[in-house]
Amino acid sequence: MFTCPACDRPINQASEICPYCGVDLAPEPVARRRTAQRKGLVITLIVALLLVGFIWGMVWFVLPRTDMPPRAQAEAGAVAALRRVNAILNNYRRQDGTYPNTIEEVSGEAGAAYASARRAGYSLLYEAGSPGSDGNIHDFVLLARPRYYGYRSFYLDQTGVIRSTLEDRPATVHDPPIP
Repeated sequence: MFTCPACDRPINQASEICPYCGVDLAPEPVARRRTAQRKGLVITLIVALLLVGFIWGMVWFVLPRTDMPPRAQAEAGAVAALRRVNAILNNYRRQDGTYPNTIEEVSGEAGAAYASARRAGYSLLYEAGSPGSDGNIHDFVLLARPRYYGYRSFYLDQTGVIRSTLEDRPATVHDPPIP
């Protein structure tokens, strides 16, 4: 006698349906088995790709980057670029009586400082203040933001005092000045 795989009761071997529990006992067609095998293979490949992607992501964040300049060198380059742009902005103010609306007005002179900041792993952002009652701009903010985590952000305004923070945010006027 043959037993039903679902209910374990004895049934006729030629039965296509179990008379007790109603389970279909007909053999699975070959095409359906192949589809199930392909589906299993696709799922296995997707899981393998996700695993490889996860491992690659972990390696990307854990291993040190070789293209990063040393922190002290990068920060010194950013501070030097800030001081150079500050000198250019002050010269512009002495000549025109106002700070520029955009950095493009002095981009010829400031371009080298911006490029050196980029080489050091920093991006500079100039923000002009609002025009005063005389129509002239009397203040500005210049930010240096690092490309790499763990490097300081810098802040410079018309006072010439450079301030910094190690937090992952732009530096502000409330951060401590650098020596």
